[in-house]
Amino acid sequence: MSTWRVVFRKELRETLRDRRTLLVMIVVPVMLYPVLLITMEQLLIFGMRNLEAEASPVAVVGEGAAGLEEVVDRFETLRRVSIGTDLEGAIRSDSVTAVVSVGPAIEGAGSRAVVVLFDAAADRSIRGQSELARAVAEWEDSLLARRLDEEGLPRSFAVPVSVADSSIARPDELGGYTLGRILPLLLVIMTLLGAFYPAIDLAAGEKERGTLETLLTAPVPGRDLVIGKFVTVALIGVVAAGLNLASMLLTVQTGVLQATAILGLEVSISALAVLVIFLALIPLAVLFGALFLGIAVGASSFKEAQNALTPVYMLVIIPAMLPIFPGIEFGPLMAILPVAGVSFLFRDLMTGGTDVGLGALVLVTTSLYALAALAFAARAFGNERTLFGGGGEASEAPSGSFMERIRARRGHAQVPSPGVAVLFIVFVAVAFFWGGIPLQIFFRERGLLAAEWLLLFAPALAFVVLGGFDPVRTLSLKRPTGPQAAASILVIFGAMPLVWVIGWLQTFVLPVPWELLEGLEELVTAETLTRLAWLLLLLAVTPAICEEVVFRGVLLGGMRTLEPWRIIVLNGVIFGAFHLSFETVIRFLPTAALGMVITWSVWRTGSIWIGALMHLLNNGTIVVLASIPALQELFSDPDRPPPLWLVPVALVIFAAGVRLLQNMTEPPIAGLEAPGSIPPSPETL
Repeated sequence: MSTWRVVFRKELRETLRDRRTLLVMIVVPVMLYPVLLITMEQLLIFGMRNLEAEASPVAVVGEGAAGLEEVVDRFETLRRVSIGTDLEGAIRSDSVTAVVSVGPAIEGAGSRAVVVLFDAAADRSIRGQSELARAVAEWEDSLLARRLDEEGLPRSFAVPVSVADSSIARPDELGGYTLGRILPLLLVIMTLLGAFYPAIDLAAGEKERGTLETLLTAPVPGRDLVIGKFVTVALIGVVAAGLNLASMLLTVQTGVLQATAILGLEVSISALAVLVIFLALIPLAVLFGALFLGIAVGASSFKEAQNALTPVYMLVIIPAMLPIFPGIEFGPLMAILPVAGVSFLFRDLMTGGTDVGLGALVLVTTSLYALAALAFAARAFGNERTLFGGGGEASEAPSGSFMERIRARRGHAQVPSPGVAVLFIVFVAVAFFWGGIPLQIFFRERGLLAAEWLLLFAPALAFVVLGGFDPVRTLSLKRPTGPQAAASILVIFGAMPLVWVIGWLQTFVLPVPWELLEGLEELVTAETLTRLAWLLLLLAVTPAICEEVVFRGVLLGGMRTLEPWRIIVLNGVIFGAFHLSFETVIRFLPTAALGMVITWSVWRTGSIWIGALMHLLNNGTIVVLASIPALQELFSDPDRPPPLWLVPVALVIFAAGVRLLQNMTEPPIAGLEAPGSIPPSPETL
């Protein structure tokens, strides 16, 4: 028998002894779903019947309300009572659920203004308002009919258009549509939960119990160990997802739910659709299992692993919820998005409108993500520092608040660790969100200027000083040479048209909101030299200093111990995420790409001044070009492609700049800037 199978059998046997796993995998789907759905339905029906058990007390006040009083009295669901002049007080004291106030007749027209008062925060009042509104509508119809009769006009005279809605959706299609908004999210969550606890137990749990070291010392290849644990977690996730799927389908398809019959819904999913859903759950469970296993193995206890995996759990829910929101179509972009593609596929399979090509794309991309997660888990298990913790300072990292960690590290590190640097970025992002946005709302452009200096630049300097870090090494304050500056200019001018092309290509899947485009156009356009100078200060000089100190200073300084590709990608992604807006995500991809280019240049030269120069040239060029009347039309239309001749020219310029920087600089040695190390002093200003 293969070694990994022995490990798998051992881990599966031990996992099934854990009551938490059995609870999540079997008890929850098999017993809880039917009980939960039926109980919720019965409580809903009981509540509705309780509200309808007695007539709602209402009041009718105002001149000429006699006719309305007669109509209200005919409604068995309403009971008319008398109240005083304090209408609002009567509703708040529950003397009545709603009050209709009839105003005096409008001179010449004979019409009356009618206001229905109720408490929208009380269920009884909402029901009273609903029934009273029906009575008012019936009274209105009777008054209109009387007027038409007096004028000798037919009743149809007041109804020039008779509209009747008629849906072509069959009951089974409507049932699939309704179920498709709920079931995918539940399946993703339960698949995630199925892998959540086993992954923690097989990694951090074993470390906490002290059994992982024993297992690692056994004559078992590390690859087989990872495969055995991974297959165990993935299998439990798939079984949990399959049981959830079966339990929910049986609950809604057996007719035990009265709500489906009341609403005229039929829930019927074909056997082929159920099979495809289950097959799609397999790579999804593999993805979750490997990802959670790789993260959990870095934790030293079960509780610490839960804390580490909870943010991942929350992040997964966001793409899983996308099919719930109306207007988001299932296309190629959604198909390749992790988790979201599977959720959309489930929704379409339940409605019967599946695109085979998109379905295949979802299965392929999810399988690729699963393989990448498996490689991540294997690498985590092969890293002794991850398994047993690094020595020295890394293992002595203090706990406590952010500032406590910073103060504890004073004098012990030349540069911040990656974790502390990312923690600082989180702090800055939160501060910029809660402080920067109000500043921009109240003070507009001056508020943006203040936010950059007060919430980005100042905290970065305070972080370096209070943390006792070396400002030269942390902020990369090395003096660049003239040839390096010239090469970086070629890189940024070559990258700008390419980033423009990236932004244009994404408009095919992410439409640009015109109101956002108009606002940006107004912001970057200058009609006078004074306005141009102000915009260059606001949008070019200030970001080139403040944002570079944060992202290519503190963040890059803390990431220098990582692999170069991780440094560049993570820095660019975080830089792009920082520039997201509420209106759209169109700025993320171009900004992230530009951030990666600048990060690579600063990493290669070791000089933040190179990043500031590139940032200044990029933003300043946009402001200058947007302010030239002949070019404004070109930049104002996002659907218009950039001049195609720019692409090959930009590629040549970009490649030349990159080659020059590579020839005149040596790549930094990974780990040279590790916390506590003392590298050679760089040439500084």
